[in-house]
Amino acid sequence: MIIVLSLLLGFAAALGAGALSGVRIGKDALGAKLAAYMGGLYGIISGSAAVVLTVLVLALT
Repeated sequence: MIIVLSLLLGFAAALGAGALSGVRIGKDALGAKLAAYMGGLYGIISGSAAVVLTVLVLALT
């Protein structure tokens, strides 16, 4: 149960952080909505590997 919860919270954090950084970086060039979508996509893509590996390592130790 705790592993599933940590995976879900990690994915949500990666998505949120990606969206916020996308808006901060690309708001002027792309518009806030598109920048948030693109940042969220890249955040979940890059963050998912880190979340899975971290939860796996912590579960095994």
